[in-house]
Amino acid sequence: MLFLFIMYPIHFFASLPSTNILAKKLAEDGALHGTAVVAANQTEGRGRLGKSWHSAPGKGLYCSLIVRPRLAVEDYPKITLAAGLGVALAIDRLAGVFSQLKWPNDIFVAGKKCGGVLTESSSLNEPVERRYAVIGIGLNLGSVIEDFPVDIRDKVTSLFIETGETYDAQHVLSAIRDEVLRQLEVFYTDGFPPILASWKNRDFLLGREMECVSCEGKIIAGVSLGPDAEGQLHVQAPDGRVHTVLSGDVRLAQMNKSR
Repeated sequence: MLFLFIMYPIHFFASLPSTNILAKKLAEDGALHGTAVVAANQTEGRGRLGKSWHSAPGKGLYCSLIVRPRLAVEDYPKITLAAGLGVALAIDRLAGVFSQLKWPNDIFVAGKKCGGVLTESSSLNEPVERRYAVIGIGLNLGSVIEDFPVDIRDKVTSLFIETGETYDAQHVLSAIRDEVLRQLEVFYTDGFPPILASWKNRDFLLGREMECVSCEGKIIAGVSLGPDAEGQLHVQAPDGRVHTVLSGDVRLAQMNKSR
């Protein structure tokens, strides 16, 4: 049996403002599919909607993967769900946990946030050979609870907190990169349905009362029905109407936060 091992480029830095920023520059300059940018410390880590990402120096995985998926333009928004699934599968194997996914981009372990994914892409009007996506991944590996700001300590965790084990960031990166690329290949060859089915098995919000704050500031309250075939979240309001959430801040309703 022939095994093919692919050596993907890794750009490692002691500190960077944001791995996504550098990865996008490298992608514009032609960096290959699977190239990774990794920082031991990230000083300006970002989440969705311009939020900051707290990065404890030397205690997490802060990386960005450059991918050039063979996907149709309309499928690019679904890359975040495929990438999140890849991260979840990889850390479950490494740490023996069962991670869940909070739409659209958060990784939860034991009911608390352990990581997140931020996907950015080139202009989709570019020729297919120049299109790319940058998948930023932040994962709490060795953090202890005192490493986090006081106001979020009840909402966050790390693999060390949950398992008592230490994890080598380079080993975790390798496992995550392989699995994310594998899920993107599944997406290309078999379509989005198998990705969505696996994602739904880990849906943190499904059936829970929640609030969605849209980009326009409108609050939608209701029960999460999960994402549809296009990756868009559906929420059923108390009056029975079903709302589609394209983007925005998604959180559990106030009444459930203490449960």
